[in-house]
Amino acid sequence: MGNHDAASARARVGAAGDSAAPQQGARPGGQQLMKLSNWPVSRRLYAVIALALVMGLVFGGLEVAAAESSATQFGRVLHLAQLGQQDVLLTQELQNERDYSLGLTYGGAKGDLPALRNATDAEAANVLALGAGVDGSYPANIQASVAALRSKLGSLAKLRDTVLTQFWDRSHGSGIEGLGVLTQYAPLINNLITLNDELAQGISDSRLAIDVRELNLLSLEKDQVAQQRGLFYNAFTQQFFSDGALQALISARSAEQSDEAAFLAAATPAVQHAYSTAAAGLGVKEVKRVEDFFFIDGNDEQANPFFSPNINKETVGFAVAQAPQAWYQASSQKIDGMQAVESGIAQDIVARAESLQHGAGQSALIVSVIVVAVLLIVLAAALMVARSLALPLRRLRAGALDIATVQLPERMRRLSEAPDEPLEVAPIDVLSVDEIGQVARAFDQVHAEAVRLAGNEAMLRTSFNAMFVNLSRRSQTLIERLARTIDSLEQNEDDPERLYSLFSMDHMVTRMRRNSENLLLLAGHEGARKWSDPVSVADVARAAVSEIEHYARVVLSIQPGVAVVGPAVSDVVHLLAELIENATLFSPTDTAVQVSGAELASGGVLLEITDKGIGIPEERLAEMNWRLRSTPVIDVSVSRHMGLFAVARLAERHGVQVRLRPASPQGLSALVWLPDAVIEHMARPFAGPRPPLAAQAAGLQVRRSPGQSGITAPAAAGQEPVDWFRGKNLPS
Repeated sequence: MGNHDAASARARVGAAGDSAAPQQGARPGGQQLMKLSNWPVSRRLYAVIALALVMGLVFGGLEVAAAESSATQFGRVLHLAQLGQQDVLLTQELQNERDYSLGLTYGGAKGDLPALRNATDAEAANVLALGAGVDGSYPANIQASVAALRSKLGSLAKLRDTVLTQFWDRSHGSGIEGLGVLTQYAPLINNLITLNDELAQGISDSRLAIDVRELNLLSLEKDQVAQQRGLFYNAFTQQFFSDGALQALISARSAEQSDEAAFLAAATPAVQHAYSTAAAGLGVKEVKRVEDFFFIDGNDEQANPFFSPNINKETVGFAVAQAPQAWYQASSQKIDGMQAVESGIAQDIVARAESLQHGAGQSALIVSVIVVAVLLIVLAAALMVARSLALPLRRLRAGALDIATVQLPERMRRLSEAPDEPLEVAPIDVLSVDEIGQVARAFDQVHAEAVRLAGNEAMLRTSFNAMFVNLSRRSQTLIERLARTIDSLEQNEDDPERLYSLFSMDHMVTRMRRNSENLLLLAGHEGARKWSDPVSVADVARAAVSEIEHYARVVLSIQPGVAVVGPAVSDVVHLLAELIENATLFSPTDTAVQVSGAELASGGVLLEITDKGIGIPEERLAEMNWRLRSTPVIDVSVSRHMGLFAVARLAERHGVQVRLRPASPQGLSALVWLPDAVIEHMARPFAGPRPPLAAQAAGLQVRRSPGQSGITAPAAAGQEPVDWFRGKNLPS
């Protein structure tokens, strides 16, 4: 079968195209997926949703972060407010300790000073504990103030030692130097007041800012009052004003009045009321009487006002002997009243800071919940929209693929079997009226048009098939008449040369009949030759050899004892005849074509037809095997490869498998596997010519060969072609 079917280039291209065509629904490669236009619609929708969610998360996260930052900032403010509240208490204890020290005398008893110092140390410990919580997240100036405060509190013991050792004139009973003691305590107390003034730094809350302003002004005023308490206490103890003390008192009184005016201008009505209540106490009035005595009545200009007879219970509320303690108690009452107002303001600051922190925390929580809720709503809405687009598209794609791969081929098959079948088509399951639904309706129209065209094609094919059948039947009738005429001439002819010519004509008529049967195959009809009884595989092979022109070159080697069932005999003979004829046509005329066959242990019978041709390329061999395996659709190329088409159709009809492969050392082998369904075992193997009764029973017609009539034609030894299709016996 060397140079087989030279005109198969076009068909080979079609076969290669069919085999290389991409599968339905195949996805593009990785590089193509990088292009946005190649993304699936669902992926694009989900990408948009993801982008929207990311943007929502970013902006929502910024809002949540801002709320969290605000809550954190208010938390720092709360911590500073608590520290400021403790600073107020520590400032009061330091002022008490300082002012009490100014009433001591050299060599005298210390009185309540140790207890006052212990109270100061307790409050200082609380301040240090709260100050340790001021870390790097706080503003730099607050960190610096807290660091300075902690440093000064660490040096408090040294300050006390300095006060008790360096501010005396070392004479028994002498008083301490008041201005020096005030100067020593001033940095620490001022640091506490300054720190409280920085509580609301960076906070835009007006109420908190007013409270901090009130606290600062009241603290400044109270410190001036405390300084006056200490200086008068020192003067009453010594019964004279030390150098600079009187001027310091005047300055402190002036600063007190200025700070009081500023405080009352900045204070809220509630704080003003509390302050007025505290200022109405008995101690405040006694302090005013003493200050008026010295600064209003002009007694401060006397050489020694403390020896003035005007200092009595009627003028200042106490006698000179009682003056130190009476003054300290009265001024302390005034300071304690101011301290109560100051502590109330500090408590308001803490409460406001707690409220702001709680509000900021609630705001952060609400913002977080709102952001999450909005994102979930957006996600749900986006997914619903995406689903409303993606699912119809998927149904449209699945419906289109089902139509292309299942419904339309099945409809075309049914139309080919029954051209008058109704042409209605079921719509794709996308019933919306949007653009996707419009595409589905358009595809339904395409489907309907395809079915209509398929129906027309089926009608046309049916007409062509009927035409092929009519032509084939007419040809077969003429061929049978011609065959009978040739048989009649053969029976009455004794001249060897004429008889040889008649035999050649007989073989050509047989080929014409096979071509006519190929037309029936082309039209999908079965041939007229039918058998009911099984025929041995060897006789089937001989019958096939008898239908070709170069039968004498064929050498048979068939295992006996196996037969082909009656209904398949005609088709197997036709199939083998096409393959054997192809092998003789495309191999050298001086070479033999081997036809061998044996039963397989795995089932079935394997026949092999081998020639000594030049073979064919692998690509073409693959294409021919594809044609034998897939039974291609009828087109113009079928007329050029009628043999392959006939073999494929006949093999498909009975489940026979045919495969071509290179022979060794050259040529081509055709493997024909007959399944168990078309073979059966014979009770007695056929060996030699059948007797007339057996031949008639099997429908087998035995024809003599040219050698039997004296014709000098080559013939395979021991092989004689058998012709079953003549309708009458030939002479033996």
